[in-house]
Amino acid sequence: MRIRTRLLAITLAGAITALTAAATARQSPFKETRRIMGTFGEVQVYHQDAGIAQRAISSALDEMLRVDRLLSNYDQTSELSAMNREAAKAPFRASDELFTFVKRCRGYFTSTGGAFDPSVGPLVRAWGFFTPRPARPSNANIAAAKARSGFDKVQLNDADRTVSYAVAGLEIDPGGIGKGYAVDRAADILKRSGITSALVSAGGSTVYAIGHPPDRSAWRLAIQNPSSREHPLGFVLLRDAAVSTSGVSQKSVVVDGHRYSHIFDPRTGEPVEGMCQVTVVTANATDSDALTKAVFILRRAEASRLFEREKRVHMLRVEGACGPDQRIWQTPWSSGAFEVDAGTAGPAPGR
Repeated sequence: MRIRTRLLAITLAGAITALTAAATARQSPFKETRRIMGTFGEVQVYHQDAGIAQRAISSALDEMLRVDRLLSNYDQTSELSAMNREAAKAPFRASDELFTFVKRCRGYFTSTGGAFDPSVGPLVRAWGFFTPRPARPSNANIAAAKARSGFDKVQLNDADRTVSYAVAGLEIDPGGIGKGYAVDRAADILKRSGITSALVSAGGSTVYAIGHPPDRSAWRLAIQNPSSREHPLGFVLLRDAAVSTSGVSQKSVVVDGHRYSHIFDPRTGEPVEGMCQVTVVTANATDSDALTKAVFILRRAEASRLFEREKRVHMLRVEGACGPDQRIWQTPWSSGAFEVDAGTAGPAPGR
C-alpha cells in the first residue's frame, strides 16, 4: 500500500509539473506600438489568449493617449495648456486628476530640494527645445525666463482644488514626469485586465515591468551606452518595477562646439554640466521618470542621501563628459539591480 501511495504521489506530482509547464509554454508574446507623447508608446504582453492580450494592449495604449491629451503642452486644447494660460490670471479649477498630478510634482520638488522642478518651461522655450532648432539664448533672455520659472511660485488650494501661478508666463512642462505617469496608468489598465507578464514603454527611456517573462525570473533590459550604440552600458533586472534613463545624448544642442543638455538646473537657469546620463530604478514609473531629472542635477552625495534610508531606489550614473573619460558609478546597495562590467563601475571622484 505504501508503495502504491508513493507511486501515486509521484505520478500526480509529475502530472502537475507537466500541466504547469504546458500552461507556461502556451503563453505567447503580443506587442503593439503607437505614436504617443512625441515618441512611441509600446506594450508587450505574454498571455495564453490572443484576444485578451490584444484587448488589454489596446486599452493600455488608449490610456497613454488619454494622458497625453490631458498633459500635453504642445496641444493648446489640453487641460494642462489651459491651466498654463489661465492660472496666472485667476485660480484655475483643475480636474481631480490634474490637481493630484500637480500636487505630486510639488512633492518631488520639495523632497529633492528643488532639483526636480517642472516649471522650467520658460527656460526650455527660451533655449528652443520645443523647436527643431534649439540654440543658446542671450543672457538677458535666460534671466527673464528664470524670473518666470520656479515651482515655489505655484500655489495649490486643496479645498477648492485650484492652481494659481504667482507670475505671468510661468508654465508647467510635463516632459520630466509625464511619460512615467502615462506608463503607470497603462500598467494599471493591464493589471486590471488580468495581465501578469508585460512591459510598458514610453520612448524606451521609461519602462515598467509587470511580473516576469515565462522563461525567466525578471525582465533583462539593456541600458543605453552614450558612447556606443552597439555595446550596452549594462543591463537592468526588472520585476514589478520601473526604470528611466535621462541623458545628454537624448536631446541637446551644440553651440560653438559645446554641447548643452536639455535638462536644466532650476537653481541657475543653465543646462546641467558634467553629467552624461542617469538611470534610476524605482517601484513605479512616475517616480523613476521624475527622479532621473533630480539626480542628473544633484551631486553624487546629495543624490545618495535621497535614497539611502530605505535603499529602494537604485541609481546608475555616467558622470563627466560622454566619451572615453566618462565615469560610471552606482549606489552601493544596487549590485542586484544592475549588471555592469566591474571594470567600469569602480569608484571615481564624485561631483
